[in-house]
Amino acid sequence: MRIMGERKENRSDKGVGKQSPRALNGSVTVFLSMILLCMISIMCALLHSARLAGSGWYLQTAMNSSLDSLMSKYHREAWERYHLLLLETEGKEALADEFSEYLNQYLECDSVYGLRNENTQIKDEVLVTEDGGSPLEEEILDYMKFGIFTDLGDEASLTEFSEVMRASDGIHAVKESYQIHSEQAFRLEEILEEIQNSLGRQQEMLDECRDELGECRGTAFIKTAEKMAGEMERIPALMEKYELTAELFKKELDESERKAEQKREEIGETAWEALKGQMDSYRSYTDAEGERRLEVERIAEETQKNREIVEESIERAVEVKEYIDSWEGDDEDDELDEEKLWKNVRSSLNRCRIPTPGYQAGIEDRQRLGILQKINNMAKMDLLDFVLPKGAEISEREMKMGELPSGGKDGYKMGLDSVSAKGLIDRALINKYVEVHFPRYENEQQEGEQKRQLFYEQEYIINGKRKDRENLSQTVKKLLAVREGMNLIHILGDSEKREEARLLALALTGAAGVTPIADIAAFFIMGVWAFAESVEDVRALLQGEGVPLIKGKEDWRLNLDEIFNFVDKKEKILEGGGKDGPDYGDYLKGFLLIQDRIQRNERMMDLIQYNLSGTQESFRMNRCAVSVEAECTAKGTVSTVRKRAAKKY
Repeated sequence: MRIMGERKENRSDKGVGKQSPRALNGSVTVFLSMILLCMISIMCALLHSARLAGSGWYLQTAMNSSLDSLMSKYHREAWERYHLLLLETEGKEALADEFSEYLNQYLECDSVYGLRNENTQIKDEVLVTEDGGSPLEEEILDYMKFGIFTDLGDEASLTEFSEVMRASDGIHAVKESYQIHSEQAFRLEEILEEIQNSLGRQQEMLDECRDELGECRGTAFIKTAEKMAGEMERIPALMEKYELTAELFKKELDESERKAEQKREEIGETAWEALKGQMDSYRSYTDAEGERRLEVERIAEETQKNREIVEESIERAVEVKEYIDSWEGDDEDDELDEEKLWKNVRSSLNRCRIPTPGYQAGIEDRQRLGILQKINNMAKMDLLDFVLPKGAEISEREMKMGELPSGGKDGYKMGLDSVSAKGLIDRALINKYVEVHFPRYENEQQEGEQKRQLFYEQEYIINGKRKDRENLSQTVKKLLAVREGMNLIHILGDSEKREEARLLALALTGAAGVTPIADIAAFFIMGVWAFAESVEDVRALLQGEGVPLIKGKEDWRLNLDEIFNFVDKKEKILEGGGKDGPDYGDYLKGFLLIQDRIQRNERMMDLIQYNLSGTQESFRMNRCAVSVEAECTAKGTVSTVRKRAAKKY
């Protein structure tokens, strides 16, 4: 055979340097051994890797399950009353201990990886009070998205509603400033009238002094002249008062114009143009006021000269009287010519010329103006009892809790500038949540008995006062402001109502109706009319009626003539106005729609905490978590494993 032949050849070639067959027989075994060693190493590495991965997955699963168990301990009453998932905690350390208890139960059952808990930490917990209550918003929206609500409104209606609410606030602010300026203008007119009346009295006394001197009644003349000098002393004080009032008027008018310009975008161009025409009349008044100030200064200078003349005449009169009293004639035929003596005094007095004002005071019917001013001043008062329906009862309950998520700050802050369509819908959803979960003032008659809530929680969210009465009172003020702003725009846009106000202004200002004071009086009347109408609107809202945001003629309740009897109408809601439109609850939604979200969220949390603490005194919102992240380091038989797990409601 060939192989045998090859072997024989190999044997015959011993001297050629070839290896022996014995040396080659173990090479295959070595080669296979090395391959097997590599394969065993790879398999061991894979098995170790699988063990590590298995222990990691086991730990991760155990942590996830433990977190599920931990988060399942949410506050039951918070869910039942407010549909909020809140995990009450005592801090990260206590939460880590509680988490470890659940985790250790899983690790004790581990017979494969031998994992032992070496260190467990809560790396992060998100409290419901963080970030201005954003977690609260998320939970509310997560809950509300499962409901079917058909009365939220679409994007267009919500946008219009929010814009009208914001515009009415700006209009009211401008109107309030200019009502103050109207009062300042009326005060200037009063001072001018006082100066005019003082000059009239001076002229009367001057004529009386001349008559007394003509009748040689020296004593009477001295008394009258002294009164006239005293009356003349009032002119410098009146001039100073006029100048101070005029300076304050101009300074505050400049500031009001600046603030009004800042609210221009908020008010809207249409309403702004209507307001601007009325605002310009105040500037026209201050421009014309400069000429009258010069006239007042002229009167003061001439009065000072007249006073010196009168005082000089008094001195001469005293000398003449003393001379007459002490006169003794040398013989019986000598007679004292008293008429001649007093004639000299009269000649001195004749140099006195009482100045004639070059202006006419702008208020003629002060009685009716006084009534309008009284109504205007009512806006600064607490009108809660004035607008409540007859027999309505008000809760006197008070929130008594020192530690609150909001810090106990009251007031209302507007926060909606420009929000996306989704943002408006989200706000509307939260409004619906507030409506369902937080009661408000109600005045509904059921079977002859009055139904009322004992706690005005929606009013609290808006105002933040501790007492029910104060929250309802502040809400009434806000309703009055909203209605007043929109009612004023209605008047400015109604030519008939504007003409009525102008005619009344002319009647009040009389002959001065052609001056800028008439335009100021007209705007003042419009403001008072809008306020009186807003009181009737709020009365209707508290009675359960609806009032349109933007009124038409058919919705108007109060005639201009009726406002002079307005103060006496404490109970009756005037007939004739429309009843369709947003009701009291809808207006509250409007306030919430444009309220600062952080302020709204914090006050919702105030109420949740206050109400839940009734059954659990220690309950605090700032100890309630909505998300937890944990980290665990566990040591197995082979290696150490570290894992993190997070859970969010």
